[in-house]
Order: sequence, then structure tokens, then C-alpha cells
Amino acid sequence: MSTDTAAPLSMRQAFNGTILASAIAAAVELGLLDVLDEDRTCALDAFARERGLSFRALRLIVDALEGADAVATVGDGVTLVPGPRFSELWENKGYFVWLVQGHAPLLARAGELARAGRGQDAVRLRDGAAIARAGRDYGHFHVDPVVERVTAGLDFERAADLGCGSGRRLVRLALRHPGKRFVGIDVDAGAVEAATKAVADAGLGDRVEIVHGDVARLAKGRHPGVDLVLSFFLGHDLWPPADCAASLGRLREAFPDVRRLLLGDTYRSDLSNDPAAPLFSLGFEYTHALMDQHIPDTGEWEDAIARSPWRLDDRTELDVPHSCILHLTPRT
Repeated sequence: MSTDTAAPLSMRQAFNGTILASAIAAAVELGLLDVLDEDRTCALDAFARERGLSFRALRLIVDALEGADAVATVGDGVTLVPGPRFSELWENKGYFVWLVQGHAPLLARAGELARAGRGQDAVRLRDGAAIARAGRDYGHFHVDPVVERVTAGLDFERAADLGCGSGRRLVRLALRHPGKRFVGIDVDAGAVEAATKAVADAGLGDRVEIVHGDVARLAKGRHPGVDLVLSFFLGHDLWPPADCAASLGRLREAFPDVRRLLLGDTYRSDLSNDPAAPLFSLGFEYTHALMDQHIPDTGEWEDAIARSPWRLDDRTELDVPHSCILHLTPRT
């Protein structure tokens, strides 16, 4: 259990928090937070008029944000400025997009999806493009800086990103490592489309390839020349334990020249009934339970790796709650 303490949520807090989560995702989609971050002020009447928005709807979105001290209205009541907690909102907004937009159908149909055998239906209901956008956003603040520190001193010629999502991480790495080549692989068509566009927009099509494929079923020898493999927030899809060990073995076969695998993922927190659980952890475990996917803890990961062709050399914590990078090298 968490060492922090928090009073159980009241029903009022739970209900109003649901509205706030929706308002945050809406403010991101409408570009309201971007305007506030860049200009530090926003005239709501002009913002609504220029974007063809209902002022009444926009006003209630703002009211929800103002109730959380994320924004504040000043003067005439239609001029919006960042509130005391705007920076906290700005850095964490991607988590709300991930939950509200990426998993909205799952949340709405949770009772139906909780029935045995409906896990794959839940998987298909996810919005892969929204999840990719969300991962790009929170990854910018909480994942990419750590990945860049970890990879800065590594010697490699070609790197593969398994479950590349929006492609943001690949683009950042390619820009930081000129002359190196990269390949991104993702099973979700929406994510592949987003990543392909990101690579093209960055002018990196000659060095970065995006592939639509299932990383758990890559053919033996499929990617020769790749000596660094990265995977973030995908590893839990390889479970249960027997499947995980086998999948790790297939990864070793698919990348015959690999020298290092950086496996970053969120592990089980065991805080699902704790009101002090940090942002993201409960949502991650809840949505994956609806998809009937097991989320391993760190001990289970260590056991699975011990049965695979990989050796665990090190571990680096990410800034995402209950998440880390496992540093693996092939066993000789």
C-alpha cells in the first residue's frame, strides 16, 4: 500500500472529477490549453467565435477547469489566464486524453465488457490514434527525457521501436542521432498513420521506416542489422507468463544482431483500492482489466526474463507512476 494517506473519495468528488476529466480532454482537443500556454491569456468570446464553438459549452468547460484552479477568469469574466495549477495540468493533460478519448467506449461499456470472454472486444474498442496522441503528450514530459539520457551513451547503428505509437520518440531519437537508422513497428493502424505522418513532417523518411505489424509475431530474422531495440508500454501485452517468455524469445530471433533491449513499461501497483493512488496507475490497471490483460509486477517480470534468452542488467525508473526501463542484453 501507499505510504501516503488520503480520505476516501466522496460521491460528489467522484462525479465532479469525471466531468473535470472530460473538460480537460475537451480543452486539449479545442486548443484552449495551447493558447493559454503560448499567450498566457485568452478572450473566450473571440476564441468561441473564431472556432465556431458554442459559448455556453465552452463556458462550462472553463468552469470545470477553474474549479480545479487550473485556469482563472479575470476582469470582464471572459478573459482567461492560467491558474495556480496550470503547469500541473499542462504536464499531465495527456493522461486525460489517454483515458477519456482513448478508452471512452471501454468506460461506457465496462459492465458489458467485464463478462468473461469479452477482453478482445474491449481491445478493439480503443481509439489507437487518440492513445498515440496522448502518449506523445505525456511522453514528452515523463518518458522522452529519461529515454534520451539512457540512450545518449549507447553505441548503435540501427534501432527499432516496438509499439512506436505516434512516432514522436523515433523522431526525437533520429534528430539526436544523425546518421543512425530507425524502424518503428506498431499493430494499430491509427498509430502507424500518425507515426508515418510525424516522420514525413520531420523530413526523416530516408532514415526512419514505419512498419505495420504485430511485434509478438515477428518472423525469425525479420530485422537484421538492428542492434538496439526499444519497447515502451507494450510489454504487458506479451503476458501471461508462458507467452511472455516465448515472446521475448521470438524477439531475440527476429533481431539476430541485437545487442541491447530497453523494455519500458508500467507494472502493477497494487493500489487499485487506495485513494492515494497516483495519477494514471488506477486508469491503466482498470482499462487493462476490462481488456482481460494481466499487468505483471516487477517480480513477475524478473521471473519471466530469467526464463528467456535475455539477461536483466539494470533498471531505470521513468517519471510515469509505477513505470521503469528494464535494461536487457542477450545471454551468450
